[in-house]
Amino acid sequence: MPTHSFFIAKITAALACSLALVACGPPDEASRTKAGPIVGPFVVSDFFTPSGLMGDGAVPGRVSEGIDENCKQPRPAGAQGDCYHFLYHIGDVKWAGAFWVYPSNSWGSVPGRALAPPLDLGPDGMGGELHGYKRVRFWAAVDVMPTPPILHYFVGGIDGTVASPPRPYADKGCQIFPADPTDPTSMRQVFCGTGFREGDAGNSYLTGQWQQFSIPLDRWGLTSVIGAFGFSINDTENPGQTLSIYIDDIVWDAQ
Repeated sequence: MPTHSFFIAKITAALACSLALVACGPPDEASRTKAGPIVGPFVVSDFFTPSGLMGDGAVPGRVSEGIDENCKQPRPAGAQGDCYHFLYHIGDVKWAGAFWVYPSNSWGSVPGRALAPPLDLGPDGMGGELHGYKRVRFWAAVDVMPTPPILHYFVGGIDGTVASPPRPYADKGCQIFPADPTDPTSMRQVFCGTGFREGDAGNSYLTGQWQQFSIPLDRWGLTSVIGAFGFSINDTENPGQTLSIYIDDIVWDAQ
């Protein structure tokens, strides 16, 4: 089975290509573009669109995407924002995924969304203050398969500065560690830069029932983001079979 590092490498390579080839998302995206930073918790579909189809998704016809169409019913209780249905016809690459980005089809050529996170994380060690979120949460399911497929999911990771040719913008944040890893109360170490990325190790099995997943962000002080959420999936568990994937209620949360 491919490892999580396999997916990170493949996603990095594939996104630059797929974002140039695939344009999808609601036709009224411009009406959702709100001026200024995103303040506090937010629903990802209010600002970002899954316009980065990866892997086999870079090949026309391999991944079809429905936004508020053919969603799994009933939706999770209290679901906010858009619901999504991805139909993945397996191709030569053997994996596919999607990245919710701002603006649509971005790979670092223009700025992402500035953030005004709700949680006060204390001083950044450089005369400023760090603010962040607790987690990104979402729901996912598949149509029933012989073997439950594995979902990989993540936030951040878009860095135009390392692309070819280079682009000026990236997901940015500061990661916080205790100076002594054995003592969480010890003095903090803060590392800031364009390396913001957090995600799953790849052991989340999807079933025909809605399941809620979350990505912890409580060690990150964040300032701006291009890639607010992404997932990838492969055909290892069900070789050659079409995968029908549902994603709903994607929220950056303070709880």
